[in-house]
Amino acid sequence: MSEIKWIAMLTPCPDAALPRGFHTTRWSVIRQAIADDDKQSREALEQICRAYWYPLYAFVRRSGHSREDSQDLVQGFFLKLLNKHLLGVANPDKGKLRTFLLTCLRRYLLDERDRAMAQKREGNRGVSSSLALDTDWAEQRYAEEPVDHLTPDRLFQRRWALTVLELTLQLLGEEYERRDKRQLFVTLRPFLGFKADPTALPSCEAVAKQLGMPEATVRSHIFRLRQRWSELMFEQVAATLGEDSSQAVKDELKELLECV
Repeated sequence: MSEIKWIAMLTPCPDAALPRGFHTTRWSVIRQAIADDDKQSREALEQICRAYWYPLYAFVRRSGHSREDSQDLVQGFFLKLLNKHLLGVANPDKGKLRTFLLTCLRRYLLDERDRAMAQKREGNRGVSSSLALDTDWAEQRYAEEPVDHLTPDRLFQRRWALTVLELTLQLLGEEYERRDKRQLFVTLRPFLGFKADPTALPSCEAVAKQLGMPEATVRSHIFRLRQRWSELMFEQVAATLGEDSSQAVKDELKELLECV
C-alpha cells in the first residue's frame, strides 16, 4: 500500500448518514440516468446524492450561505439533479465525478442567487422522501470543521476525500462482518492508521494475546487488512473517474489524499 499514506484520524460519521453500495457512483450511472427514466437509474442517482451531499453542503456553507439557506440550496440542487435538469451541463465521457457535481452546483447557485429563499423553500417540498437528508447532522459536522482559511473549493476537496475514505472503510468493515470476523476487524482497525497518536498503537504481541492467536498470524491479518483496504480504495476512486487507466486512478488517489 505504498501509494496510500496513513491517515491520522477520520471524522466519525454515523452509520445512518452513510450510503449503501458506494460502487454505484460510477460514470456509467450518469450515462444511464441521462438515457433512461426507470426506477434503477433513479435509485442509482439517489446513491450519488447520499454519498456526496455533505461535501457539497460544506462548499455552500463555506461560500457564505447561512445554515437554512444552505439546506434549501442543497435540497433544491439534488431535486433538480434527480429530475435530470442538470445532467446535461457536463460531459460524462470525461473528467471526474467530483468536478462534474461541483460544476453542476455552481451553475445551480448562480441560477438561484436572485430567488427569494422563502419561495424556494416552498418549492422544494417535492424532494423524494427516500432522499431525506439529515441536515442537523450535517450542520453539527460542519461546526466541527477546523477553523482555518480553507476556501470553499479546498474544503469541498477535503470533505470529498474523507468521504471516499470513510465509505471505503465502511465497505471493508462490512466484508469482515459478512465473514463473521467483526471482532477481528474492530481489533485490527487501528493498524490502518486511524489513531490520533500512532505511537499509542498496541503491539502485535499484545493483540496476539488478546485474540488468542500467534503473533505471526496477527501480522498476516494486518497485512491482508491493509492490502484489501488499498484494493477497495483503488476500486472506489476508479468508480468516480471518466477513465479507468491505472495511472489515472493513482493520480486521482494521490490528489485526494493530499487534500486530507
